[in-house]
Amino acid sequence: MSSSIAKNKGFSLIEVMVALIIASISLIALSQTLGQYVYNQGGLQERVVATWVAQNRFIEIQNKAQNKADLGGGGSLNKEQTENMLGADWQTKLTTQPTLIPGLMRANLQVSLKGDKAVVAEVVSIVGK
Repeated sequence: MSSSIAKNKGFSLIEVMVALIIASISLIALSQTLGQYVYNQGGLQERVVATWVAQNRFIEIQNKAQNKADLGGGGSLNKEQTENMLGADWQTKLTTQPTLIPGLMRANLQVSLKGDKAVVAEVVSIVGK
């Protein structure tokens, strides 16, 4: 009986293979998760920079001594402009619409990479004189 106990010390080949399969499946899942994280990080950076472009554009609008004609003269306006930030050219599209309150306009600013139709960021604000 003591000889059969001595033979059963350690792991069998099947047990080692099952452990390796479980470990490899776990590592594959971890690798895919990290890959998705890295991919999303690039998109997040693009959205943050586009939001900065939109915020800068709104600050320019507010700081300039613009008359009502610059903001659509009380009517609607469609105005496009190109900005450069962090080495990329961004296309901004400002649209304004009148509100029920005189002197206030609803401003919608869409930001996309120049040459790309996909909107990366969109900021809505109320501007007035």
